[in-house]
Amino acid sequence: MQASDLTAQVAQVSFSLADQLGKAFDILGIIFHYSPYIAPPILIVLFARVWMEYVRARFIASQEQVLLELRLPQEVFKSPAAMQAVIDGLYIRGGESTFIDRLWLGKVRLWYSFEVVSLEGQVHMYVWVRKSFRKLVERTFYAHYPDIEIIEAEDYALTFPFALEKHNMYGIDFKLGAAIGIPIRTYIDYKLDQTSTKEEQKIDPIAHMWEYLGSLGKGEYLWIQILARAHRKEDITFGHVHNTKSYEQIAKEEIGRIRKNPEEVILFPDGGQGKTLSDRQLKQVQAMNRTILSTTHWDVGIRSIYIAEHEQFDGSAITGMRTMWQPFGAPGYNSITGDGSRWQDIFDYPWQDFNGYRENKKKIQIVDAYRRRSWFHLPYRFKHFMMTSEELATIFHIPGTTIRTATVQRISSTRAQAPSNLPI
Repeated sequence: MQASDLTAQVAQVSFSLADQLGKAFDILGIIFHYSPYIAPPILIVLFARVWMEYVRARFIASQEQVLLELRLPQEVFKSPAAMQAVIDGLYIRGGESTFIDRLWLGKVRLWYSFEVVSLEGQVHMYVWVRKSFRKLVERTFYAHYPDIEIIEAEDYALTFPFALEKHNMYGIDFKLGAAIGIPIRTYIDYKLDQTSTKEEQKIDPIAHMWEYLGSLGKGEYLWIQILARAHRKEDITFGHVHNTKSYEQIAKEEIGRIRKNPEEVILFPDGGQGKTLSDRQLKQVQAMNRTILSTTHWDVGIRSIYIAEHEQFDGSAITGMRTMWQPFGAPGYNSITGDGSRWQDIFDYPWQDFNGYRENKKKIQIVDAYRRRSWFHLPYRFKHFMMTSEELATIFHIPGTTIRTATVQRISSTRAQAPSNLPI
């Protein structure tokens, strides 16, 4: 190559770079010129978001919380329909009705944490709620379960001395396996609402979960929380993550999608073919119509954590935790499955996570999220799914006498009111 050709190529490259730099400066000049018009809207949006998070965090931090333990009587003959009545009674959509409440005071509507916990094989039931709503919870439960005992309990999650040096753990959040609007297999599908069925003939789907919880041994702990708040359609003033559609609208759209895509092929007498809804699709449509019309609707998040000392950590318990919701799913129904993308980092090579730093960080974060009962708001805000009170009552209800797990904590006598005619 001659020197003149090389010089020409260098000059061409230099001209090209100068041209690109000139275009970049032109773009920066345009941005700078119009910045008085562009910057204010962007800054207003950023300020509004930061302000909303600040006032919400301030409001949430100002609320006292209480953990109530449900102590079970020796015999319970009521179906999960009683728990559905309880959950319907706890449905509160207020507290953030006006834009002043939401944007200035930072109010958020009430949410509950319904919890089933195994502490070294001893199974307990809890309800976590704002302290100001304690009486509402107690009145509602006593109205439908007069024989239970409700006491204020020490928060096991806060007092547990979790330390990575001593404990190993595995945590997971759950999600729906199919589209929102398709219900899981509920207690009505199991015919637990039929009073004519004898107690010993009933099949309660939570028996699988309770037996698993009761099978844990010394040094093993498993926590399950079902976070729920009243569902409502929301606009942008409710925050970045909000319900753009109501549960009814989502379910009706899913019903329309199913009707437009029939699966079963039928043959006509003239030899032609057509399609109609299959038995599975009919079952889905019937279940969705029932839940749309007959129950209240909730925003839901489900989380579970298994903790054990290093010597007692049992890897098979993780499999049990991931599969404990299987009885609530079946062909034609929705299901509850693990969302492994949130807390579990998969590393193929040791240099991807030096000394386990990233994995340990995730473990600390999910324990912190559990302790805060955080799902709908920062610091741990995730996209929730939706369920009905019928579905919630199916996965969280006071077990009847059909569940005979030895480690279920039951009180020795029933709760009764004192006679009204006692002398004072």
